[in-house]
Amino acid sequence: MGAVMADGTIVVCDGLRAVGESLAAYLVRDGLTVAAVVVTAEQLLDAVAGHQPALVLLDVAVARRYPGRLVAALARTGDAKVLMLGPLTAAGDAAEALRDGLQGWVSDRASGAEMLDAVHAVLRGEFQVPPELVVGALRSTAGSLALLAQPGDRGSACGDPRIAALGDRERTVLVCLVEGMDRRGIATRLRISENTVKTHIGRILVKLGAHSMLEAAAIGRAAGLNNS
Repeated sequence: MGAVMADGTIVVCDGLRAVGESLAAYLVRDGLTVAAVVVTAEQLLDAVAGHQPALVLLDVAVARRYPGRLVAALARTGDAKVLMLGPLTAAGDAAEALRDGLQGWVSDRASGAEMLDAVHAVLRGEFQVPPELVVGALRSTAGSLALLAQPGDRGSACGDPRIAALGDRERTVLVCLVEGMDRRGIATRLRISENTVKTHIGRILVKLGAHSMLEAAAIGRAAGLNNS
């Protein structure tokens, strides 16, 4: 499994096969391994289940056509990191995908070199989302919360929409940070790898607008976040 991750096995999903094959060829020329090129969400889920790739390069238009939350469905199907390809104005799509575990976003107007940089960064476990898109996603999330928050929701109860923007596992990791735990301790408690903890912390920092784990912990503590 480690060798597969190191080789950067990728599944490319674009609604236009010609575009997907062009992206795949570009990745292969860079020495990466493309396991499959697919055009629909259903084909993508089958490819991820069959190949267990390290990365999915996903066209946002395909995710929009899926009758559900595609990034969440991918997370249930395998451990692939998801790098979405789409416009930097797609704040709503980004907000939902970030909540579901999106690892990166690259502009659909990015150069080939910029796309490759994003692919390699995500394969290394880095969180790769343009700042302007993160800001838009947070605003979108805050607006949705005002309409959709329900009594008893932990995020709305603490009054901080940044906390409510966190996924369940991200919230759990933040609780650990509030308790003063380091990455190794979090990995041990949650029975996940330290690299996975690092990925969750990267997403937490972006969603909270924090610059360090200490600052994120302070935000969580101020919001009253705990294990109860």
